[in-house]
Amino acid sequence: MMFSNRIHAGNELVKTIPIPIKQGTIVLAIPRGGVIIGHQIAQYFNLQLDVVVSKKLCPPGNFEFGVGSILHDGTIYMPDSCAEYFTKNSLNDEIAKKTIQVQNRLKKYRGNSDYNLEGKNIILVDDGIATGSTVFVVAEWLKTQKTDTCLIASPIIPSNVFKELKQKFSDVCSIYSPNNFVSVSEFYENFDQVPDEHVMDTLANY
Repeated sequence: MMFSNRIHAGNELVKTIPIPIKQGTIVLAIPRGGVIIGHQIAQYFNLQLDVVVSKKLCPPGNFEFGVGSILHDGTIYMPDSCAEYFTKNSLNDEIAKKTIQVQNRLKKYRGNSDYNLEGKNIILVDDGIATGSTVFVVAEWLKTQKTDTCLIASPIIPSNVFKELKQKFSDVCSIYSPNNFVSVSEFYENFDQVPDEHVMDTLANY
């Protein structure tokens, strides 16, 4: 089965999430596509929807090759083996640039970077996971937020990444966990980019 679009994927993903849902659970979506799926989950279970924004860390001159991820507060995930792609100065420059970009986008989506997640149960949602870099950095950040539990839900998670996520989250929910993974988009008939305006309109409902 291919998903016709992200709404279809979200409606199918809902079925994989264990119930009952704990009181005070928050759906935390990764923009932009994750917001559409997060919205389906939040509506189905009558939960609050919020977002957390990350950016890829890319080596100099290679803006598509992400070797790590960074959040608004400077939390970083980058495997030790990827440090060789940077000099100390180029890494500091990339961190500074991407931190500003993340903070600006977060302000655009939710107005501020203040979170109150202590003691909360989290369902972290994305529209598909490839390397896991984005969700790994969120996992590190959530530790500092003193959340209660954190489940991660995504329609597509490669099998090798699925195993790693099991070590970082209280539960992992997925529909497809392929051994031979190529790209997230191969599981969607329509995987068009989601405009910022769609994200903001969706969040305005919460």
